[in-house]
Amino acid sequence: MIVLFYFDWFGPAKELNELAKTLAAAATKGSGIKYKGTYAPDSRKFHFVSMFETESYDKLMETLMNPKNPPRDYKKLTHGTFEILRGPLKQ
Repeated sequence: MIVLFYFDWFGPAKELNELAKTLAAAATKGSGIKYKGTYAPDSRKFHFVSMFETESYDKLMETLMNPKNPPRDYKKLTHGTFEILRGPLKQ
C-alpha cells in the first residue's frame, strides 16, 4: 500500500530537508517501509506530501511515532493528515 502524509510546513527550507532526512531514516529502521520522498502537491490544500510504501499502516505509525525520533516542532509542522492507498488492484 501507499501512504501519503499531507502536511503544512512553516519553517525554513533547510529544516524541511532535515525533516525529509528524518523521515527517510525512520523508514529505514522499520522493516517493510520505503520512503519515496517529499513532494509539493498541486491539487491539495497542504504545502507538502511525503510518500511511503508499506505493507502495514500500523507498522508505519509505530515507526514514525517512535520516541527515539526527534520531537515534532508544532510551530513548524502545524498539522497534517494521512491518506492510505490500497493496492495495486488485481486485474
